[in-house]
Amino acid sequence: MPFFRFGRKLDVVKEYSLEEIPVFSSLTSAEQRMIEKKVRLVEFKRGDLVYEEGTPPDAFYAVISGRFHAFTKERHDTILFLYRGDHFGETSLLTGKHHSASVEAKSDGLVLKLDKDEFLKLIKDIPSLSLHLSRSLGHRLIKSENIGGRSREVKIVSLYTQGDLDQAFPFWIDFAVGVTRETTRKVILIDFIPSLYPLYREVFKRDSIPVFDFSKLEPSRESDIRSCIVEHSSGFHYLRVPAGPLQDKDDKKISMLLTMLTYRYEYLMLRLLQDLDHVTVRALKQSDVVYVYCPSSTEQLVGCTENLIEFQQGFGFSKSEIKVIVPAGNGGPELSYEEKERTLNHRIFSLLPSRSDELDRYQSTVRYISRELAGTLIGLALGSGAAYGLSHIGVLRILEKENIPVDVISGASIGALIGVLWAAGYSADELEGIAKSINRRTGFFKLLGFRDISAAHFGFFKGNQISRYLETFLGKKTFQDLRIPVKVIGANVFTSDEVVAEVGSVVDAIRASISIPGIFRPFLYRGEYLIDGGVIDPLPVRVLARMGVKKIIAVNVLCGPKDRTERNRLLEKRRIEELKTLAKKNLWLKAWSALGYRLKNRYALNVFNVIMNTIQFMEYEMAMASGNEADVYIHPEVYEGHWAQFYEPDKFIRAGEEKTKEHLAEIKRLLVE
Repeated sequence: MPFFRFGRKLDVVKEYSLEEIPVFSSLTSAEQRMIEKKVRLVEFKRGDLVYEEGTPPDAFYAVISGRFHAFTKERHDTILFLYRGDHFGETSLLTGKHHSASVEAKSDGLVLKLDKDEFLKLIKDIPSLSLHLSRSLGHRLIKSENIGGRSREVKIVSLYTQGDLDQAFPFWIDFAVGVTRETTRKVILIDFIPSLYPLYREVFKRDSIPVFDFSKLEPSRESDIRSCIVEHSSGFHYLRVPAGPLQDKDDKKISMLLTMLTYRYEYLMLRLLQDLDHVTVRALKQSDVVYVYCPSSTEQLVGCTENLIEFQQGFGFSKSEIKVIVPAGNGGPELSYEEKERTLNHRIFSLLPSRSDELDRYQSTVRYISRELAGTLIGLALGSGAAYGLSHIGVLRILEKENIPVDVISGASIGALIGVLWAAGYSADELEGIAKSINRRTGFFKLLGFRDISAAHFGFFKGNQISRYLETFLGKKTFQDLRIPVKVIGANVFTSDEVVAEVGSVVDAIRASISIPGIFRPFLYRGEYLIDGGVIDPLPVRVLARMGVKKIIAVNVLCGPKDRTERNRLLEKRRIEELKTLAKKNLWLKAWSALGYRLKNRYALNVFNVIMNTIQFMEYEMAMASGNEADVYIHPEVYEGHWAQFYEPDKFIRAGEEKTKEHLAEIKRLLVE
């Protein structure tokens, strides 16, 4: 059986896998290997130009890490931001035109670069790659007369319903409302469903809804389109196009209608027919992403699987571009989250709470889905660090006071613990109260205790007492009970694979993530023995990036070499001053103090310090590398801290507050980009 490989995280092949780039993720292994042989990894520093507006195209680019923005040279207006997994440069390559915008690195970053000749050869050799690119070509950057002729990004989104169309209709309306609110851009919902529901009158406060009839109206005439558009009270526009079974010749009319609408709207949300007829096919071919509403019964999940396969194989959507929404059950036997995913053979993007029974959670979920599409999700990565992790409480306090939204949290070890408690509804003030309830006298018995001592070859402690302690605050909560999503990081002790816990018991997930090697027993979590997540990913930024989170704040609480040197300098300075003071009073006190200092230093070499310091030395370098990929990097410094000082939370919390205040301007700029 293999030993745990601590260096696994630095494996370049794993670090920059094509599986994490949507445009490449749906390709076969052989096709991915073909591309890997031809791409180059290129590093850009903040402010570097990737290419300039007006220059001839030379390559295709895919972002591995960092943040880039496309802008017009004349106005220096940002057109769009590009993040991990995004690609650019293909429009000019495929059209043969010079670049219509410049692209600059907004932060340090890495991109995969595929030279022009190799790119053009590959799209001929790999049809699915060509199919994927052709869907977005032509509408990603659109000229708009309405905003002075400059370019802007347009997204076309397909909304597909499996099962009862009536059941999904309120959600699609709420989704459109959410996108309008989160983007403050022009949004239009185009409804291709022929039947007219009673709900329409309630939603739009009108006795009748105009219809865009292809047999009577011309999609190339803006006046014809405008005459049929209805405005919702929230600000999004609605166009009913009950197309029905159109013929092949009508495909051009669908394309013309969508093209005309891209000149006036940034988000086109297409509510599709269930049959894959000409209308649905044409819409899917022009869409960037497809949202699938699939009720949770086994029969409907199985039926949905066939459509998901067709969306991938027939239209070139990667798995990450197909967002499956599964609503709450209707009171019958309910499959578990894992059973639903196994039945679908696809990852569930979101479980949708009941609109009538759990309105608050339903609204939070719709807000998350809307912000994800808008690219405005704020992710918070909370790193490992034992007692240093109490600084996270100070970070959260400032975010609360400044009303900084946090949509999703990833956490390792102590970061997972504090992240879950905050997501469960505990405020920063309440978290501080919990931290202060642990003191020198009672801390050992609250968190460990003599009953928790384990056979040494497994680890010094079983960890059962910590689980019981956490249950007093979290009870039997699951991840689905939290008010925002949390991703808890663990590491498989036998394979070194990163394990991201996101379903089931949150207490079990935390217990796994804090299993410090040698100190706590590895924890059996869902069939795998896990240890401290910080060993494999001490600052889980990439977990958020893989989810599609575009804006990431990372908090690294670990001490670096400079921090430790400064800490030792301060301690030595304090010791010398104490000895001088004692020498003036009594030489015996000075001698006694010197003896105590030597004993303390000898005790500092105990096995717990050796294990923790060794792990944290390695974790710090990994955390620094991950922090470079975040948009905002916060590093609280507690020079006189120690990993075991859970009984002195004030200094850690204060450091978190102070360092977050220093980055507030940067965080607020990130919110509006």
